[in-house]
Amino acid sequence: MFKYRILSAILVVFSLLTLAGCKDKTEDAYIYFELPETPVTLDPQTASSDAELLIVRNIYEGLMRIDETGKVSNGACTEYSKNGLTYTFTLREDMFWNNGDELTAKDFVFGLRRALDPKTMAPFASRLFCIKNAKEINSGALSPENLGVSAPNDSTVKITLEYEDSDFLYNLTTSVAQPCNENFFKESAGKYGLFKDYIISCGSYRLTKWNKESFGIRLYKNEEYNGTHVAKNAAVFITCNNDKPVTEKLKENNIDIAFIDSAQSSEMETAGLKTADIQNICWVMTMSSEFTLEMRTALFSLVGSNVFSENLKDGYVSATSIYPKICNAVIDDVVVNSYDLEQGKALYSQEVKKLEGSKFPSDIKLTYYDNGYVKPIVTDIVGHWQSNLSAFVNIEAVNDAQILLPQLKSQTLWVAVFPVKAPSQNNTEYLSNYGTLETNLSLAQENITKSKNIIPLFFQDTTLCYSQNILELPLTEDNGFIDFAFVVKTED
Repeated sequence: MFKYRILSAILVVFSLLTLAGCKDKTEDAYIYFELPETPVTLDPQTASSDAELLIVRNIYEGLMRIDETGKVSNGACTEYSKNGLTYTFTLREDMFWNNGDELTAKDFVFGLRRALDPKTMAPFASRLFCIKNAKEINSGALSPENLGVSAPNDSTVKITLEYEDSDFLYNLTTSVAQPCNENFFKESAGKYGLFKDYIISCGSYRLTKWNKESFGIRLYKNEEYNGTHVAKNAAVFITCNNDKPVTEKLKENNIDIAFIDSAQSSEMETAGLKTADIQNICWVMTMSSEFTLEMRTALFSLVGSNVFSENLKDGYVSATSIYPKICNAVIDDVVVNSYDLEQGKALYSQEVKKLEGSKFPSDIKLTYYDNGYVKPIVTDIVGHWQSNLSAFVNIEAVNDAQILLPQLKSQTLWVAVFPVKAPSQNNTEYLSNYGTLETNLSLAQENITKSKNIIPLFFQDTTLCYSQNILELPLTEDNGFIDFAFVVKTED
């Protein structure tokens, strides 16, 4: 079972007296947040990027919700019961969408059916596969009406599972399980979630502005929300502008919170700001099967932390497995890749003799994602190959990591270096990037690395930086990272 925990329940501890003195200011505070990318959609069933998930998390509320301590708690329901494989959720009374429509059990049934309808192409539909008939519906074998969900009345949702899933309640807190107003959705005529006028809220905040040209989103406390997670601040103003580095905006106090590269943590802390980290990224190297197994082994034998560790910045550490910390994977006595200079030299000498002219090809290229910090690491590796093996490898940067992600399955490039992100604590979702359905983490890693097409290089943190005016910033490890309803800011 996933460990639903908060990285730090409250990142700054302050006295009750101080909080009481700031009460009015904190409740009236406007929080200024900068996104690293612009969202394409705010449709909860199809949202996929961190930017989209963050905003969706704040304008919708599911049957269950992650509270400010990081635990799964009641969201739109006041209670639930379990009888065998059937869950019964009782909804709160007097719930409304921010357009005035009543929020009922039918909205949750329609949202879940829509999430599993293959026409929706929901990226996280697999989180709901434990529900009766979910897989068959998602594959197109059954219609969505056959899903094991029902609304006996406006205040009751029943969900029957196909099999036990210890993460089921947690998955109900995530984007794909949010309610959907069927009438509003149909009236949107294909524009649902794509523009401000085609979005309605049922969570702690309502969306009042979404300017796509000069990007800006405004979230105000939702007056129609009567749940237990009322926002502790008045509004959140969200921007995504590249007019100047986000680190400068933070130092100048123009924004309160932003994502930064973890390599900048020390600099920002020195400037008097605060940071919080989540290790959820593993950088890997892939190598094509156009190389023989022996040649791949030879080259990988000269790849180790001793080669590039001097160029690892803050928030970057050598990888001992393919699993970053967010995966909560405990794997003992597994050696993924060992640095062995003598073995590498011997295998390389053996294999290069089999090549045309007994020479390493001159057109071999290493393609890498350039995030501004990785080039020295890549240069260290190819330089090590050159000085020890006389294997000359050119390097080429790309500015989009998504371009390289298919290399986990295809290895069509000679050599590639790029990040693989764990989207949640769901290891199945993470491993799907590698094209495996294996649930045993040790065996999955062994299968992924034994062919010497893939090895992990180093882990990277996702880092949030925030001002001293932010008194509380509960941070969870996925699902958009921040629920702004629990963020407390003072103007003092």
